[in-house]
Amino acid sequence: MRSLPFAGAACFLLGTVLACAPAASPTPSTGAATQPTLQLAADQSISVGVHNIFATMDPMTTLGTNPNRYGVYESLIGQDDDGKLIPQLALEWRQLDETTWQFKLATNHRWHDGTPVTADDVVFTYARALDPARRSPIVSRMGRISGATRVDQHTVNVTVAEPDPLLLVRVRMVPILPKAYIERVGDAEFEAKPIGSGPFKVVFWKPQDRITIERNPDHPTVKPTLERITVRYIPEASARLAGLRSGELDAINQTPVDQVDALRAAGFVIVPFNTGSSWGAWMDSIIEGSPTRDKRVRQAINYAIDKEAIARVIFKGLTIPDQGQVIQRETFGFNPNLKPYPYDPAKARQLLAEAGYPNGFTIRMDAYLFNAEMHQVYPFIQAQLREVGIETQITQYSDSGSNSDRFFGRVARAPITGVSLTNLPALDADFALTWFSPSQQTGGARRYDNMEFDRLFTASQREMDPKKREKLLQDAVAVMHEDPPYLFLVQGTIVWAHSPKLDNFNRRADGDPPYYKIRKLA
Repeated sequence: MRSLPFAGAACFLLGTVLACAPAASPTPSTGAATQPTLQLAADQSISVGVHNIFATMDPMTTLGTNPNRYGVYESLIGQDDDGKLIPQLALEWRQLDETTWQFKLATNHRWHDGTPVTADDVVFTYARALDPARRSPIVSRMGRISGATRVDQHTVNVTVAEPDPLLLVRVRMVPILPKAYIERVGDAEFEAKPIGSGPFKVVFWKPQDRITIERNPDHPTVKPTLERITVRYIPEASARLAGLRSGELDAINQTPVDQVDALRAAGFVIVPFNTGSSWGAWMDSIIEGSPTRDKRVRQAINYAIDKEAIARVIFKGLTIPDQGQVIQRETFGFNPNLKPYPYDPAKARQLLAEAGYPNGFTIRMDAYLFNAEMHQVYPFIQAQLREVGIETQITQYSDSGSNSDRFFGRVARAPITGVSLTNLPALDADFALTWFSPSQQTGGARRYDNMEFDRLFTASQREMDPKKREKLLQDAVAVMHEDPPYLFLVQGTIVWAHSPKLDNFNRRADGDPPYYKIRKLA
């Protein structure tokens, strides 16, 4: 695989697919009318209200869909708005052998204290992340990465214990940290006063309250228009809505869908971020004595639910049904040949009868109410399953601890369990499919038993050829569609609402607004 030059080409990676195209030539003027110039506000400061905020600015201690924390940190490899991998701290990279990749660092990136970013920072970062004494959550994203070694001041080798087709994706998810600064001030001071190398720098940070970042005028490549952004932790949706309407806030996330029409009528802009996750439910094929051990029952449950109605009525058309798989079109491994299970109650009753349940049955279901809309989704599911003869005994909970216990099998879960599966920020099928894989063998974590899926998915985790790997993933997804361990509902969506004075507030694949592009209009 050849290296990726930074200048003179439009380059991207898809999974581990590397492609470069010549930069487009300017289009000659045709005399068409030009677009009016937008007048920017003199004050390029905004305030954003969010339902959740990082517990710490140390990106190895708590994870999120955006590992670079609002643009404070950078990784060796970056990600554009569509999820494609692009140069960031490293301008080019190449594979030396099956277990070693070499990265050439830019020479003009500096930490926010003015010191240069070097290979020593990369080596320090990877050693810190992999230190078993720290038990850093970021290890879960590093896969088979075994470490990094310095070649020279601006060259570093990253090694894996065995070949890993997701190496570049994993590198993107590891923010590089300042070695000298952390060694000088210690971990506690770094968390209180973090510095990075990104286009924004932290000027105020109070856990469970707010973070204020300012534009880094010395960043060599990214030149944001916004000068100052305050991200405020406001867990109550009503308080976020009140702040937006009063002008105290310029943008909010987790906007209740039932408020969308009123906000639009008042002139606010609605932006649904509906990429990279699925909101559905496990259907366990492992639990002894459960009707869901029979794939015909699991197929019947998928036929019994009108996903189009959920997307159209409950989510006001801000998302779409899952496409018969737990991954989305933007995700590497998406199978374009699969379609959603159609709403067909008659087919559902037929399959239930074939499975030996002509009069239906009663089954337990766990319901994680992680947003307002799920309070409507589960009663809808319950009513539609009743129409085909299935009675559900639903246990509802809204705390993340109960959800985590059921997700990881620490407590006994129901045969049907509501869940949100994500492949963010990687946008690779591996990150969602792994929960159905043979690696989930111990305790209560395992929930699917299909030898053909196991064979295909395991092979995809070792296949270094991107085209072959994509085909293996697509075939594994097709197996899951025919033998569904999952109730495919809708693509997860986080609804943002913002003032009409914000320009370039677009959806990003990693689920965070593109603060480096946003600008405030007069």
